[in-house]
Amino acid sequence: MAIYVLNARNLLILQILEHVKFVEGEQAVVLSGCAPAMPAYCKSVNIVEKICRSIFISIMGIELSRFGSRLKRVFSIPLLYSLLSPRAYTVMMFSAIFLTLTVKFFHSYRTGMINEYFGWILSDVAVLLGIEVILALVCFCWPRSWVIRIACVVAAIVCAWSVINAGWLIRSGMQFLPTVFVSLYLNTLTSLITIVANVKEMQIFAVVVFGPVTVAIVFLFFVLAKPLPPRYNRKPFIARIIVCIMFILIAVMSRSALARRGSPSIASAGLHYNSQLRGIKNFFSADPWRLTRNDLANAKRNIPTFDQVQISLKSEPKNYNLVIIVLEGVQYRQTSLWDRKSNLTPYLVDLASQGAEFTNFRCSLTHTTKALFGLLTGRFPSAFPDIAEAVPVDKPYASIATIIKDQLDFRTAFFQSAKGNFESRPSLVYNLGFDKYWSRDDLDDPTAFLGYLSSDEFLMLKPIAEWIKSDEKPFFLTVLCSATHDPYEVPEWYATPFAKGIERYRQTISYTDKFIAALSNELAELNLADKTIFCVVGDHGEAFGEHGLHGHQRIAFDELLRIPCIMRAPSLVEPKTRVTEAVSSVDLAPTLLALLGFDADAADFDGINALGQVPDDRKVYFSGWLQESPAGFVLANRKFLYNPTDKVVSMYDLSADPYELIRIELPGPQAQRIASEIITWRKNSIFQLNQERAGRKIFFDSWQCRWINRLAWAKRYPEAID
Repeated sequence: MAIYVLNARNLLILQILEHVKFVEGEQAVVLSGCAPAMPAYCKSVNIVEKICRSIFISIMGIELSRFGSRLKRVFSIPLLYSLLSPRAYTVMMFSAIFLTLTVKFFHSYRTGMINEYFGWILSDVAVLLGIEVILALVCFCWPRSWVIRIACVVAAIVCAWSVINAGWLIRSGMQFLPTVFVSLYLNTLTSLITIVANVKEMQIFAVVVFGPVTVAIVFLFFVLAKPLPPRYNRKPFIARIIVCIMFILIAVMSRSALARRGSPSIASAGLHYNSQLRGIKNFFSADPWRLTRNDLANAKRNIPTFDQVQISLKSEPKNYNLVIIVLEGVQYRQTSLWDRKSNLTPYLVDLASQGAEFTNFRCSLTHTTKALFGLLTGRFPSAFPDIAEAVPVDKPYASIATIIKDQLDFRTAFFQSAKGNFESRPSLVYNLGFDKYWSRDDLDDPTAFLGYLSSDEFLMLKPIAEWIKSDEKPFFLTVLCSATHDPYEVPEWYATPFAKGIERYRQTISYTDKFIAALSNELAELNLADKTIFCVVGDHGEAFGEHGLHGHQRIAFDELLRIPCIMRAPSLVEPKTRVTEAVSSVDLAPTLLALLGFDADAADFDGINALGQVPDDRKVYFSGWLQESPAGFVLANRKFLYNPTDKVVSMYDLSADPYELIRIELPGPQAQRIASEIITWRKNSIFQLNQERAGRKIFFDSWQCRWINRLAWAKRYPEAID
């Protein structure tokens, strides 16, 4: 028997542990029969007495009479573990609740929507607290080891989802949904690199969250290895359950009222639901918006191949070359085309003065692979989170490249500053009918790379000039500029990159503007400028919090949709021509073909000649890439939008409200009709893949592309592949 002196605070903690007996008042305890009474996990330790002493000495500051005045205050993990492990699932569930509520408060603060906060968290309180109540009741009724393990695994999954949702919300302004994993699956390595780059941008979040997460993972494995059955005091337990149920009922009953009083903006509507519950509902609910495997299998649409399309020449063919420069992720309002007082992109303004500027030009899908397909074929890509357009086909699709190559004997090339295997780009380029493909991999110089994706765009000038000079035939050149893609880096020779944020993004736009000027000068030095149609167009924009949202997924505001489009065609297009009607990225191909002399209006394009007559009643459709993305159409100066998050159809008057700040919700019958139109268009955009389920092909000598169903990926080999 050993006697230890305690203070009142330590005495209370020891009572909870139930390993002591009291003698002669409140300041002394007797530690007897300690080994049998210790928790199960202590029995696996070699010397129980040492652990007991460690608990008393380290955590509670107990002065041992046998050691005199020696006092040790060291953090005791065993004691903390003994307190938390019997209810590990409760610890994880309340961690998930705390993290979710904290992150939503942070987002409401940074976006100036504090008054929306309670409406955002009620569903989280109801769902997460409900899961905690269910797990607690199950473990109370069946306190077996396997039941506790299952409860811990469920709580760990919910908690992990909350961590992912927190990071996604901070980075994008939207809640996480399972469809995001599609992009991770499509290009796993690049996606992981992107995640690391984004974590670097959120260092405080990474430290605050990932540190405790690492500890929690270790804690979870210990609990799963040897779970401790919780000790229940029936009355306090029942009282806790009743209190939790009361909170759940209050949250459920208050949610609808607060949601109706909240802001009608899409950014706010997307935060009223619980991410975990919405993810589960997506798997089991029958939503007409969601495209399923049956929709893919029963698709009626076919994209014609190059030998199925013959477009007659309306006049004598024009003896012009064609150059298209595609800007990746450049928002129209971040260029000097929008703000002529800005000096960010002076060459784009100069180019617009030499030809035509399309001031109301929008992309059809906010995804690069999809956008390239629409721009270069004149047909809508599939509005589905795949890269079916890049799945290798036996014959290239009918496109600008195949039409002018077959009928005008053009040679064709596709250059990009991005890494070559991104989203199986070689197979997409082949499907679009190009003869040559060049990417940053051809530089063989990693020091010229910019971030994980791009490279110094000026290093494309020499190989482009060499290719142009290699033959006397007319040429069609497409150049994809990717420096304006995250993580927004410029070469050291150009400037010191800004630290972060939109200024870093704007710096890359200015850099790319100078590259476009340099490429134009290269054509002039080759005496080709006067006989070249020179077009600059965006693939999609990028959001930087204009509506509380970031990135380019699941967003349908004009910071994503509205993109620059200008073209210079000496003697074919009058200088300073301005096209103000709403036109689409699928209009580019027929417009350029019409300039070259083709009767584009007689062809079966989804787009039209945007330099011709644009019908007043024409609807310019658009959609995001992911399943839960909003979609809609622009009709004249009005934008109609269906948001699958809250099933609301809304309208924006772009003439009176160009920044889309006033969301006008449409009444029932009109909303149903417009929603039906948008859903039908989206489903009809899915096209058949007349290809085997899986396979592989070699493209451009050194690229091997594989595919399974509607997904594809590529790998480069240093030596040519037989």
